[in-house]
Amino acid sequence: MKNILHEFFENLPHNRFDIVSKDIFGTFPEDLLRKLTNIPGLKFVEQLETELPTVEIRRMDVLSKVEVDDREVLVHIEFQVSRESTPEILKRKVGYFGRCFERYGLPILSFTIYLRSDAGRNDPGKYSQDFLGHNVLIEYQVIRLSEFDGQSIFDTDQTSLIAFTPLMRPPEGISRVEWVEQCHEMTFALPLAPDLQNNLLIWQWILSGLIVDPAKIHHLLEVPMLESSTYRYILQQGIEQGIEQGIEQGIEQGIEQGIEQGIEQGIEQGIEQGIEQGERKNAVKSILNVLDARFRVGAEQTLKLSLEGIEDLQRLEQLLRTAAQAENLEAFMQTLMANGNSA
Repeated sequence: MKNILHEFFENLPHNRFDIVSKDIFGTFPEDLLRKLTNIPGLKFVEQLETELPTVEIRRMDVLSKVEVDDREVLVHIEFQVSRESTPEILKRKVGYFGRCFERYGLPILSFTIYLRSDAGRNDPGKYSQDFLGHNVLIEYQVIRLSEFDGQSIFDTDQTSLIAFTPLMRPPEGISRVEWVEQCHEMTFALPLAPDLQNNLLIWQWILSGLIVDPAKIHHLLEVPMLESSTYRYILQQGIEQGIEQGIEQGIEQGIEQGIEQGIEQGIEQGIEQGIEQGERKNAVKSILNVLDARFRVGAEQTLKLSLEGIEDLQRLEQLLRTAAQAENLEAFMQTLMANGNSA
């Protein structure tokens, strides 16, 4: 049977790695900018709006205003997960440079951070043109996390980089799964505030999905991690994407109904049904994920049908709270059966 946590990982937001990476930067803006860019004397000023409107909206990953030698400068960070071709990467980079200068009129220091070890191998770190006397040179720095020594991050107590350590180079003779487990153990042993520690652990857990099969590290997902602000944020992103998908499906269904009942009425009903279906679907997934993480019951097949049969969204939300607070599985089952929903 496919593990519930494995399915949970697969159904996280498709842009989960970008979400997590930006969340980490939002927690440690100045420290990360200093460590990753190696710019002497850098002082963080503020995060800037990353949407760059043209005919269509382009959103950057991280855009910060900093001070270097008392001069305001933009620092642009782009996280690269996919294995895009070099021409596609360069086109996007050149576009970002132009739009940022048009909007802010400040010098730009740009960095591309590759999360996968096999991505960006041919990235030249620059775009150059020399044609009929019209010369253009745009340079940016390429950072590959796989080239960092992961153990040294813990040895030197660089908290802001700990979330990225599973993607870094492990000690010699250590497999990737073993390294992810070691990162988890070393992070868990740090004397940190509970919410920060849980955020670091779940950041590591999600990013580790880039290098190992999530099924091999599902045992690292613990109940306290599910109570972290990051988990709630990621879950909310998943719900919102589920609602968007539900709306799209609802519109399609509404159009089909509209052929017979009237297009306007059908689309309206389809949107409402799509939103409700998306919310119920994500509530059921959340209940199953919490039960499996807390009680290791592998109860997907026995409970999924019963939960999917509940049409009342408020009832599902109550059951989600019960799943997070119940002393044991039996207590949850009693609550489920109390309203005639036996498993």
